[in-house]
Amino acid sequence: MPSPATMPLTEHSGAQDAILCASGLSKIFHSGGKEFLAVDNVSLTIGVGEVLGIVGESGSGKSTVARMVMRLIEPTSGRIVFEGEDLTAKSGEELRRMRRHMQIVFQNPHSALDPRHTIRSALAEPFLIQTKVRGVELERRIDNLLDIVSLPKAFKYRYPHELSGGQKQRICIARAVALEPRLLVLDEPTSALDVSVQAQIITFLQELRQKLNLTYLFISHNLAVIRHICDHVMVMNQGKVVEQGSTRAVFASPQSDYTRQLIDSVPKLPKAKGGKIPGNVRPES
Repeated sequence: MPSPATMPLTEHSGAQDAILCASGLSKIFHSGGKEFLAVDNVSLTIGVGEVLGIVGESGSGKSTVARMVMRLIEPTSGRIVFEGEDLTAKSGEELRRMRRHMQIVFQNPHSALDPRHTIRSALAEPFLIQTKVRGVELERRIDNLLDIVSLPKAFKYRYPHELSGGQKQRICIARAVALEPRLLVLDEPTSALDVSVQAQIITFLQELRQKLNLTYLFISHNLAVIRHICDHVMVMNQGKVVEQGSTRAVFASPQSDYTRQLIDSVPKLPKAKGGKIPGNVRPES
């Protein structure tokens, strides 16, 4: 019988309708004539509407898994099936067509937006590349995206340097959902933001998931965020899965020493009266 670390997630979660299945993913990088095994035989399954979190320290391989799932880097071995289609067998126009339905939001919103282009240009790009939407309809869709991420329509005439970090990340998320994807890969989407903004983006992502009926693959080293937003969690260490299961079960009764160490390392802040963590957290401007 397979161990909990290698067992497909569906056997833990009971998910019946899988939107994404990856099996036996491995990635070897070559540098200076040497090989480095960054990801070693990783398998995962995400049910429609679920949030799967991949957690681990820097260098654990979690972001490499995210990029392989998106086919931004090629797996050395393994198979990726998205909505019943073998993504690893796709290329060219077929792969571009499928990418409409799965999008990624990267860690650093400051580098994700071209400083020479307005926000309107950033939001128009998916439509110009993937669709025939133009003219008045394009402007309507751009305005709708700004509504979705709760930013004023006047923002489309601004440049990235005129926005705060949280506002830039909202624009990145708006661009990612422009073509109505069914899966959103979020690679450390809050780690480059101020602490005061992180909670707002997490709350926004939860609301967006419900509003747009999205499925998330959420990559993070922050266990508090994973525990708050994810239905299921996969713990990685040195390229391997050491534990996976429902978030509640993994946090309540971790089976691996590594997972226990991660959980024990999360700072325990004293709570003020009323159960609130002390400190003033102001909304982003």
